[in-house]
Amino acid sequence: WLGIALVALVLVVLAGGGTYQWVATNNDLTRYPPPGKLIDVKGRMMHIHCQGTGTPTVVVEQGLGGLSLAWQEIHHRIAELTRVCSYDRAGMGYSEPIGHPTRAPEVAERLYLLLQGADISDDLVLVGWSAGGVYIREFFGAYPDQVKAMVFVDSSHEQQGVRLPELEQSADSGFLRLARYLAPIGLLRISGVVRRQFDNVPLGDELREQLLALYHQSHAVGTLLDASTAFEQDTNSPNPPDSLGDLPLIVLSQGKPVEMSDEVPPNITLEYLLESREIWNQLQIELASLSSRGSRIVAAESGHRIHSDQPDLLVDAVDKLVRVVRQKNSASDPLEQ
Repeated sequence: WLGIALVALVLVVLAGGGTYQWVATNNDLTRYPPPGKLIDVKGRMMHIHCQGTGTPTVVVEQGLGGLSLAWQEIHHRIAELTRVCSYDRAGMGYSEPIGHPTRAPEVAERLYLLLQGADISDDLVLVGWSAGGVYIREFFGAYPDQVKAMVFVDSSHEQQGVRLPELEQSADSGFLRLARYLAPIGLLRISGVVRRQFDNVPLGDELREQLLALYHQSHAVGTLLDASTAFEQDTNSPNPPDSLGDLPLIVLSQGKPVEMSDEVPPNITLEYLLESREIWNQLQIELASLSSRGSRIVAAESGHRIHSDQPDLLVDAVDKLVRVVRQKNSASDPLEQ
């Protein structure tokens, strides 16, 4: 009887927690509906949000686990220059999950189909932050005709997995695997773990609550884990990234001096940070050399989040490339100004 009672208790907790999570998620999405359009891509709805007018269209590819909402202020500023579109990869933000890891070729294909569905057929300037740099290079390799310029924002490199120093696995990875199963029954939401991740992030209250609502969805942690698995494969290549020819390219790289802080995980040492930065700088130089019209700007006051630390650098880079595309038949080159 004790065993039966324990099983019954577990079933009640699962059913009650699942109901709580379902109700809370629906309330969140009612309070914070998607700001853009939902478009069917291979049987799954994907979210894209475009602002501003004009051509070329700037398309932003977020880093691993990033949401389209995260660059809200940057998008407003770019929208004053031309049309800018941000989107959520499958399973992130307002886009439906697909239930398996998505390698870079699939990410690129889904973005291509999403842009087709949104009737975006003009010239493109692609902006890729972190992992997003790998994805936009894959997009250019598969669909080069529409892409006229690119910005890498402290972009990942296809060989970083084999060239950066190895790092011991932290306890966080084990917790994420557990959280994948806690989220659908509401226990992750109740724990407040996700909310605490935003404690020191400079966000307005409304945007913070909207982001929390999306990260509290039942599939969010599982999608992040799947994306991490696929990304590890994408960045363990024996081959360097392909040439970009003479594509106009600006590479923004972190340049803030390396130092230890409370935000550095306990499994990371100063020696690891210094060695990683030296290799990272070399990878960034290599990315800039992918194009004969590539240039690199070191963001001296920024860590990895250049868009937060020095947003003016990013907006200025996009502005220059937008003018390059518009003046492609002109004798003056904004990249040389």
